[in-house]
Amino acid sequence: LVLVNGKRRNASAYVSGANGGGYPGHAWTDLALIPVAAIDHIEVLRDGASALYGSDAITGVINVILKSNAHGGDVSVESGQSIDGDGTRTSVRANIGLPWGRDGFISLSGENTRQHHAIRTRHYIDDYLSYPAVDANGNLVALRPNNRLPAGTTPNPAEATRNPEANTILSSPSYALTALAVNVGHGLGENAQFYATATASDRDAQAIQNFRLPATIFGTYKAPSVLNVWPDGFLPVLETKEKQYTGTAGVKGHWGGWDIDGSLTGNRNTVRTYTRHSANFSLTYPGAPTDFYDGKLDYQQGIANLDLRRSVDVGAFASPLEISAGAEYQHERYERGAGQWESYTGFGAAAFVGYSTADAVKATRNSKAVYAGAATNITSRWYLDAAARWEDHSDFGSVSTGRLTTRFDVTDAVGVRATVSNGFHAPSLGAQYYQATGSCPCGTTLVAQVSSPAALALGATPLQPEKANNYSLGVTWDPSASFHLALDAYQIDIRGQLGQSSQIGYNAQDPARITDNSGTVLSAAQKNTIDALLGTAGISILPGDAFYASYFTNVGDTRTRGLELTLEANQETAWGKLRWSYAANVGRTTIQKVRDIPAVLQGLPNINLLTKSSEYALRFRTPSYTQVAGLGWQHGRWRSNVDFTYYGPIKRLNNGVEYKQPPVLVTNLSGSAELGGGWSAALGINNVFDKRTRKVPAYARSATDVASIETTWDTGDVLSTIGAFWYGRINYRF
Repeated sequence: LVLVNGKRRNASAYVSGANGGGYPGHAWTDLALIPVAAIDHIEVLRDGASALYGSDAITGVINVILKSNAHGGDVSVESGQSIDGDGTRTSVRANIGLPWGRDGFISLSGENTRQHHAIRTRHYIDDYLSYPAVDANGNLVALRPNNRLPAGTTPNPAEATRNPEANTILSSPSYALTALAVNVGHGLGENAQFYATATASDRDAQAIQNFRLPATIFGTYKAPSVLNVWPDGFLPVLETKEKQYTGTAGVKGHWGGWDIDGSLTGNRNTVRTYTRHSANFSLTYPGAPTDFYDGKLDYQQGIANLDLRRSVDVGAFASPLEISAGAEYQHERYERGAGQWESYTGFGAAAFVGYSTADAVKATRNSKAVYAGAATNITSRWYLDAAARWEDHSDFGSVSTGRLTTRFDVTDAVGVRATVSNGFHAPSLGAQYYQATGSCPCGTTLVAQVSSPAALALGATPLQPEKANNYSLGVTWDPSASFHLALDAYQIDIRGQLGQSSQIGYNAQDPARITDNSGTVLSAAQKNTIDALLGTAGISILPGDAFYASYFTNVGDTRTRGLELTLEANQETAWGKLRWSYAANVGRTTIQKVRDIPAVLQGLPNINLLTKSSEYALRFRTPSYTQVAGLGWQHGRWRSNVDFTYYGPIKRLNNGVEYKQPPVLVTNLSGSAELGGGWSAALGINNVFDKRTRKVPAYARSATDVASIETTWDTGDVLSTIGAFWYGRINYRF
């Protein structure tokens, strides 16, 4: 959960889909849309906090505190690029504080950032052809599997000038971001204050997609007319235009012994998607479009909050009893709008099939909550904090959560702390109404809305909240004001992890050999079962076609156990002040239970609610351990910092084969100087030793991949493809 000044910030309208990296059906809050110049500091609560903040706080909270200056400000310009000379990013940021009356403030902030593509190519092997072959009569002929020459043909003369690096799929996107923020506060008499925050962001991003070879266009898609406009193939670009608006206004004050805070919050995120420099292989060229509007996603959120706090001196405890209570009402609206018909008809736009009129949807839901808490020092050494929350959602019912945390100071330097809580994560509206259709020569795929006739026919049930139990136990040691050490053990049990079902359907392109998505040959009875299930939803698979359907569902239960160590120390020396830091995390996730396959799918082969790839994404999405060490130095007007991140080994899965990526160390280095008169300058380099995405070993690659591409990069690696990145910054504070 992400808060801004303690108020909920919305997630994106975009929902991770079928290949959501282990998080299908989830929506994320994008912190990059908050201007950096507006941020004063960030608070992080690592424990589960659903009892305090409700849904999304299942594993913690990030609270972004905005600047509240009434005077002064700063302006900075930062620019950098990758060590290869591309991916240039330039940011201009500014903040200014203005007084509002005697005791108020208006803090204004803005940011403008431009980033260019950083492209990393994959080379085709030398004998992998890019163009259709030519027969003795000069006619174009489709290539054999793995782009080999058919008998009686010769290579296309265009092969002599082909680009072996055309498959530029590994790149960072280019984007232009403008973000604004305002934070205001003003006294209302002696006991109250009006406050308001607002942010507005506009981002236009372009991401390069897979290259479409002319041989593939001609032979696989059987779309020779496309070569009239793209004779050498084409490189599609996916463009997203995103707008984010947030606003909060409220009054807080002290009345009748209570600290009262009432506020209204409105959030909105809209994403419009376009496919540029592309084609729809089902249409005729020239004449058909090469740029497509694919549709839009829109998410809106309105929240009303009332919070009350007071201290009560009960006499029995070492400190007053801090009582809190409150109520919240939330209204959400989600919309998916269709794109132009050319973006989704037939094969759809190459790279991103647009949202069809069948995919379009509008949905709303409401929720209400009440919560209460109490905290006190039972004795001078024993602190106790308890909270409880009840929520009711219009789409899936009510949930109750609680949290109990305590700390006991064994000595002035040593403390023991523990937390027990339960929480939940409500399925987003985007997940409940997600639907996407894709088409290719291999067939049609449908991720069906969970309440649609197709999903219900295949055994789908309404999505339920992911529920969690969190336990942590730790010890802290603070022998002096300049040294802090903490060691915590934790366990997180999550029930009903959201995931995606297996793909149900078959390939009838060879009527004599009907196969499922894994290539397993189906019996006549199994084929008839699938036909009957899909038939109830009005879907039929014709001879020569292929069709597979899946849906989001609660797939199973997981348990994560781990240890977390943090250390911070400050040291004064004759040659400057040193700040040492170290953090380590060791964790392991196991699958505790996999939900039963729906009864209607019993008897079909290779049907699992938790596929092997999904299991690996859940269990091994991060390294088994991570260590981060840092050293900061300050002397007079000079500062420097070096930090090291050591990623442990990580298990990966590709083409159904397991492999491991070894440990790797990443180093960042920066330095800055105060130049006087409010000016300062900084230089830095991230990933000093240019560590990059590792390769997928040959034994874990498919035969088709090995036959076409020299190298396959592990795009899920902890490392990026960009490598080292240097930057410089100049700042003026006034």
